[in-house]
Amino acid sequence: MKTVIGALVVAGFAGSGAAFANITDDRFEQKTQERLAELDIAESDVKSIRQVLLRRKNDRGPDIRGAESWVRLNACDGYLVIQMNRAAFVKQTYTTGNCAVPGVSSF
Repeated sequence: MKTVIGALVVAGFAGSGAAFANITDDRFEQKTQERLAELDIAESDVKSIRQVLLRRKNDRGPDIRGAESWVRLNACDGYLVIQMNRAAFVKQTYTTGNCAVPGVSSF
């Protein structure tokens, strides 16, 4: 079960770094931007990004166990979800709703 510690809505990419650092580590924002670039999704195609930091429920192991970026695209009703581990390695990318991105699974 996932425990959510914080979330932030960021409109686009530009200038979001300072406010974003208050909630999550910059590595998750950077990796999200890199993944969007890999998928050829332009900044103008993004309505918003919600970053969710996942934390451990107990005191064993590292505090942060990963993050999810929920990307709302202008062209569809749903999200592009980017799941990352604590080192910001992208574990999985998928879409929800009626969003379709070439090369990405849809649920």
